[in-house]
Amino acid sequence: MGKRWQIRKVNEAYLQRLVDNLGLPPVFARILLNRGITTPESGRDFLSPSLKSLEGLERLPGMAQALALFGRALREDWRILVFGDYDVDGLTASAILVRFLREFSKNIEVYIPSRFVEGYGLTEKAALQVLVRKPHLVVTVDCGIRDRDGARVLRKHGVRLVILDHHLPEPSSLPEADAIVSTFDLGTQKPLSLLSGAGLALVFVRALAAFLGFPRDPLEGFLDLACLGTVADVVPLLSENRAIAMYGLDLMNRCPSVAVQALLEAAGLEGRGVDAEAVSFFLAPRINAAGRIEHPKVALELLLCDDYGKALEYAQCLNRLNTKRQRDEDRILEEIFQDETKLECLEDEVIVLSGENWNIGVLGIVASRLSERFMRPVFVCGVHGDIAVGSGRSVEGLSLLEILESCAPLFLRYGGHEMAAGLKIPRENIPHFRKEANRRFGERVRSLRLSRGLVVDAVVGLADIDGRFLELWEKLKPFGEKNPSPLFATLNVMLVERWAWGKGGNHLRFLIRQGKEWQEAVVFGGKERAGELFESSLVDLAFEVDVNALRSPYLKVQDWRIKK
Repeated sequence: MGKRWQIRKVNEAYLQRLVDNLGLPPVFARILLNRGITTPESGRDFLSPSLKSLEGLERLPGMAQALALFGRALREDWRILVFGDYDVDGLTASAILVRFLREFSKNIEVYIPSRFVEGYGLTEKAALQVLVRKPHLVVTVDCGIRDRDGARVLRKHGVRLVILDHHLPEPSSLPEADAIVSTFDLGTQKPLSLLSGAGLALVFVRALAAFLGFPRDPLEGFLDLACLGTVADVVPLLSENRAIAMYGLDLMNRCPSVAVQALLEAAGLEGRGVDAEAVSFFLAPRINAAGRIEHPKVALELLLCDDYGKALEYAQCLNRLNTKRQRDEDRILEEIFQDETKLECLEDEVIVLSGENWNIGVLGIVASRLSERFMRPVFVCGVHGDIAVGSGRSVEGLSLLEILESCAPLFLRYGGHEMAAGLKIPRENIPHFRKEANRRFGERVRSLRLSRGLVVDAVVGLADIDGRFLELWEKLKPFGEKNPSPLFATLNVMLVERWAWGKGGNHLRFLIRQGKEWQEAVVFGGKERAGELFESSLVDLAFEVDVNALRSPYLKVQDWRIKK
């Protein structure tokens, strides 16, 4: 297909050390090195994750103060309000905290703002709505670390505030709060943990359980919710996140909660194994759909529900909202590709797009799809009156926060992560943002894009893909951010048979041979891009491995080089 293939180079001494100490074939030792795992000890931890990796996280900044305040609040029966975000991570974090606190008190409320009314985080508008509930203590989850205005409103009215947030703090402008529990050093911004918002909520309730002398470890009850938030928020699936994801997926498959079981049935996945891919593509979008289209309340109700009949109703409602979400995305993309002015924007290195009355709930997904297609950072803004709200998605090697911070005077508000961010900007500043972002970062993006090829973990033969290979491949799961499914290459493969399949013949399937070995290969969505393979007989393939319902392996082809 024309992409340049890069075979990752590794340190041969480190490679041999992993082979000798872990008993791994060189191919899998190479994969570990490619993920930054260089010692036998870290290799064992990676291949056999343990929930012990969560130990010590109760010493994160602000934890001791937060535990002491919660101990007092529960003893004195304060009204406690959990304030969360409207995405999967925020909703699952809220559900973890609410479910646990209700073990001790009936005076627990929860408030999730609307994306369309209060906007993201503890805004001043949201804080005023919170005051109507008359809480004594507010705890934010998955938000709050940059919400100075909302925090000031609560403090002014005598409300105590605890912030649980995994987003990057701004040391010079931290909000006024009784305790800030962060995954970063609040003075230096040095990351201390990779946790998601839901992961941080899990760590907090576990620490609170120990502090209160609760008789059982809450891990088993909340790992599935923490897993949903961890996978959906695209945090690195390494270290403690890897343990949360792996054990959470195991719990979903072994003993799913009412909410997860209802989601699986609504998504048509009942009775099938749930992996990280199923969470990312089937469960998370349904939970997110509520906040993207209407109000996130129905998704929260599902996560807090213990009645299967009601849970299934909520899940089916999320199905309907998800269908509408897909239509809204398609409508925006269609407008972009039919508008000459917007087509010009797509030629920029940093793509900044805006449109009248675009549904701000789906802008992040639109930005993600465009970023993947054009291999550039993309910001998509929905203009409503004089103000635009936008979402950005980036490419590996360039932080969106770096772009946003360099243009900070143009925004009313911004925040997020390296790969995903949000912003609020006056309408008239959008052209200036486009110009400045490209002036400052255009050449860097171009250089990244031109240097980026297809990075292959290892070259293998078809004969290598045997039972032992699949056993070790399974141990690399769950795949996700910073631990992608390994990309292999195999050379000089004969295409023996080929046919189209799936709806509209959109996918291509091949029977391939290399020496005496035969294998099946698939190009998903390959109808338009893989026609040349029908005319070829000898190729090199870059592929991921997967297994079908019968647990037989097949190759998910990502790229190819025509030899004959």
